[in-house]
Amino acid sequence: MSEQNQNTEERLNQAPEQADPKYKETLLLYNEENGAIEAVSDLKQDGNKYKVTTTQPLSANAPAFYDLRNSSAVAAFIKGFKSQENAKPFHFLKVAADKASKLTQTLMRLVDNPKDAEGLKALSDHTVTSYQLEKVKFDAVDLKLQELKEMGVIVAPKELEAMKLGLPTTELHDVTLKIGDVPVVGQFALQPFRDMNGDVQVGLQSPLSRPEYEREEYRMMFSSSEKETMFAGRTPDRLYDLPNPMTGEKEWCFATLNPATNRLAIVPKREVPDIRYFNGVRLDDAQQEVLKTGGRVVVEGCAMRNSDITYSGKVGFDVQSREYKMTDYKYSKPYIPASLAKQLDNRQKELLSSPQGLDCSQEKEHPILGKNGKPLTCTIRLDPRTNGVVYDFASIRRMEQQEQQNRQPEQKQETAQETDSPSKSRGRKR
Repeated sequence: MSEQNQNTEERLNQAPEQADPKYKETLLLYNEENGAIEAVSDLKQDGNKYKVTTTQPLSANAPAFYDLRNSSAVAAFIKGFKSQENAKPFHFLKVAADKASKLTQTLMRLVDNPKDAEGLKALSDHTVTSYQLEKVKFDAVDLKLQELKEMGVIVAPKELEAMKLGLPTTELHDVTLKIGDVPVVGQFALQPFRDMNGDVQVGLQSPLSRPEYEREEYRMMFSSSEKETMFAGRTPDRLYDLPNPMTGEKEWCFATLNPATNRLAIVPKREVPDIRYFNGVRLDDAQQEVLKTGGRVVVEGCAMRNSDITYSGKVGFDVQSREYKMTDYKYSKPYIPASLAKQLDNRQKELLSSPQGLDCSQEKEHPILGKNGKPLTCTIRLDPRTNGVVYDFASIRRMEQQEQQNRQPEQKQETAQETDSPSKSRGRKR
């Protein structure tokens, strides 16, 4: 791909917040009882009273639309507003200001047909809660997007979302820096942080040739099993006393490895809120104490929505998502995720439940798609120990090993033939 085509592709995939310096996000207020939709123009709090001022969601009114620039402040307002008795039917929706009118037209379809698929999808995609906004660590307006643009760094929507949530970024950008008068070209990942004054800065992290935990100062800190855990992108079950890579201050942190840069990705414990409930199950004091120290706990009796199936698993903090997550699921009954179940016919479901499983590589006529939208090539089966679906790639690895073994005798035979072939003598005939 030529450099010109690559630049064009990057700009087509550029986050709108960077592409348009005047980009603005706003809020709509949706009333589920009557389907009314209004554009928010102001949010006001007076003690325990929360008032939303609105205007018609017309393009002509766009200058009056609320400018969503402080996610934490809006999160606090929505939480207070929703606590009021008369606010139950109202939902806040987040949308680009220039798309507010179009979104309103889509949502109006729900007035005529409450089950309209397009309207329900738009409502689901744009509804924003206080919990979602509380997870935002850096607002887009603070991320120096225009300065990065001037440096030739194009930020894609997915990368920007990771930056806003404070997650490890995996995109490497070609950046030219000047050291003295000498220009130096290198690849860097973007890492936003707050400096000593609390101001948001965007750091540039260069990739390392070896994992950072192999450095001398960290060798005695991590065990071999913890290194394996981090290399796999998971978070070990304890806290580490580590320096902040931007400020140098040491504090107790959760840690894993960013595979794009081979650097440690850390989350200070002070930034992780304590939890008392997980998926509707109340955690006892002992479980809460273990989680506070960075460990994992077994949580049982979680209920699945619209189902009589319950599940259990191990819960711990995950640096890659900055959330508490469950692993090692066990279900009370055989469970096939809806995204998979809707792709399977009766024959495939029977194979899935059988000991040999369903070999997805053989399903040529009706490929079974994974989460990335690509056809699966592994074997899937229901594990009787957990009642969950397992994705077995062992058969693929065995095939690759068999092919490699089959090639080796051929290569040896070719080598032997070359060795046995007589060389022509060029000496004088006597």
